Amino acid sequence: MAVNRNNVVVEGASGKFGRNLVFRQRKQVTVMAAVPTINPDRVYTDKQIAQRFRFMEASMYGVGAIADPELKAAYLAKAKGNQTAYNMAFKDFLTSPVLHQVDWSRYNGEVGDTLVCRITDILAVVSVKVSLYDADGVLVEEGLAVQSALKLDWVYTATVAHTPVVGTMVVVQMTDTPQNVYREEVVIG
Repeated sequence: MAVNRNNVVVEGASGKFGRNLVFRQRKQVTVMAAVPTINPDRVYTDKQIAQRFRFMEASMYGVGAIADPELKAAYLAKAKGNQTAYNMAFKDFLTSPVLHQVDWSRYNGEVGDTLVCRITDILAVVSVKVSLYDADGVLVEEGLAVQSALKLDWVYTATVAHTPVVGTMVVVQMTDTPQNVYREEVVIG
C-alpha cells in the first residue's frame, strides 16, 4: 500500500486503475494498493462465515454510528492518523472492553463493602453488572455497579452479608457502547 505525497497526478484519485492498482481516499490522503484477488472456487469454513457475519454487523453498526452526529463526534475524537469515525465505530463493535482488575481490598463480606472494577474500552462502557457466587457456586447477590468520577472505575456496593470471602467468584458483565455484552470471572483469594 502506497500513500500519495504531493503527486498532483493521482491526488484525489479513487477507484481501479488498469488491472493492478486501486486508489482509495482516507481522510484527505490518497492511498494506492494492489487490486484484491478472490478465488471464485473458494469454500469458506463455518468460522470464516461466522466472522463475515460479525464484520457485516460491525459495518452496519459503523454506518448507524456515523449517522448520529453526537456518536460520530465521539468516535472521531478517538480516531488517530487516517482513521475515520466509521473505522473507530467498526473497531469498537469488534473489540471487547478490558477488565484490568477487580480490587476486593475493601470487601470483607459485609453490607456496604465495595468491589472496584477497572475497565477500559474503545469508546465507553455503559453498564456493569456484578454477581457474587460463594465457593459452592450459589448466587449470593448481584446488582449494577456505579461509575466513579474517575470514569475508569466501576464501584459495586455489597447489599448482603457473606462469609467466607475467600473463594468467592466475582462475575463482571460489561456492556459497551454498541450494546455488546462481555463477561469476565475473577475468584477472590
